[in-house]
Amino acid sequence: MNLQQWCQIDERIYVAESDERYKQYAGLKYSEQLIEKLAEMKFASAKMFTDNFSQPRELFVSSLDNIADSSTKKLELKMFNLRNAKIVSKHKFGNSPVNWSTWRQFNSAQKDAGKRKEVFDEFIKKTKHLSPVIQERFDKISKVYDTYSDGKLSPLDGYLENEKFSKSQLLSFVKSMGKAAKKPFRGALAEMSEKVLGRPAEYFDDFYFFRNRIYADLEKYFSKTDPVGQVRNTLSSMQFDLSRINIDAENRKEKYPSPICFFVHVPEDIRVLYKAESAYFDLQGCYHEMGHAIHATSIDPKQEYWNRYGFSMGIAEIFSIFLERLTKNKRYLASIGISDKNALDELHRRNNFMELFFVTFYTANSIMKAEYWSKGLSMEEASDRYGKLIKEYTGLEMPGEYWMLHHIMPDAIMYVPSYLVAAVRAAELEALLKNRFGEEWWTQAESGREIREIMSPGAAIDLSRFSKMDSSLFLGEIT
Repeated sequence: MNLQQWCQIDERIYVAESDERYKQYAGLKYSEQLIEKLAEMKFASAKMFTDNFSQPRELFVSSLDNIADSSTKKLELKMFNLRNAKIVSKHKFGNSPVNWSTWRQFNSAQKDAGKRKEVFDEFIKKTKHLSPVIQERFDKISKVYDTYSDGKLSPLDGYLENEKFSKSQLLSFVKSMGKAAKKPFRGALAEMSEKVLGRPAEYFDDFYFFRNRIYADLEKYFSKTDPVGQVRNTLSSMQFDLSRINIDAENRKEKYPSPICFFVHVPEDIRVLYKAESAYFDLQGCYHEMGHAIHATSIDPKQEYWNRYGFSMGIAEIFSIFLERLTKNKRYLASIGISDKNALDELHRRNNFMELFFVTFYTANSIMKAEYWSKGLSMEEASDRYGKLIKEYTGLEMPGEYWMLHHIMPDAIMYVPSYLVAAVRAAELEALLKNRFGEEWWTQAESGREIREIMSPGAAIDLSRFSKMDSSLFLGEIT
């Protein structure tokens, strides 16, 4: 078997698995047996690569990821099921008990802080059901990397190689972001907590609660805005082809709580999932995932297999954060009918607050996960460290077990630092477009052409075309 034949087989397995995972996350009927069988096939394919090829290096590292993912698929499915079977409250959302998948919707709608606290505390206690499964899965992932790289790569090493950072470079970048944001964040948190809650924020008033509730008195300006229709109009004006993107906004009980995009078959079949939480967040979430979607559909189908699918998370998140930035742009919001200047100014202040929250929260997330792999932390040590990091960067006395309830932290090897990396790059990309096409660059077809040219190479993207990884531009906007 030559490399081209291997790529063709591996892509078919990937497409079939992505299709079934999409159904799972969409809350539709899916087959765990099929997911497990496809994981076995992915394992065999990845092992075939490591046994027979060493180049391209990108495929070698991604094969380690695939072996780790496939060999822990049963544990991943177990965790997925435990979240909705065991992370369940006595309180109800609609006619059903609040579970992990409906928790954010409950927090958005629930006006009684005492009930939100009770649900939060219940869920923290019930992380005992998740902890041994996460531990076992991460232990197996470590063993896979050690075995199949002949002891040369750890899970953290694989992530760093994909992102093209050294460990010291990444941690220096993350910590510098957190250091710059934490003082202005604490001042903004005190102000916004008083405005939104009438009291200082507590641990159960988390990032995701604020992301919904902080805009409550401004939601009226977005009540008639159709997120899907609006983002389609904007992207169509830049001449993006949206025919290969399917958007599912149905509200199903078992549907994944966060907006998410599936690159089922790049660039031909891309699928977006989200369910309503609040009018303004729905706009942000929809734009974010559509940023992923147009990225995937803009990749040149003639690109090598590894360039179509193998881009790092720090690249994958650039275009999602970039497009989401439009929902925070006063000029853009005015152009879609938000005409109240005072409301736009207030929205700008609150968005800056949420960006500060994002930086401090994801700094803590990133440092803990890096230390988990580099220091071999136990689950208890990880939770203890996480609580201290959240306190250090946000000032909140958060129970450390909270990280196990996050939608990415217990699932991914790393991922979370990539949001910070991509936020900086997205700001740099927008600066390039403003310089070339003006403040309202989204109205220009030429702007869309420029974006597609940047996206087209997939993993072979030329980041130097717009990014110097200069965090001062992004930080200057919010501090």
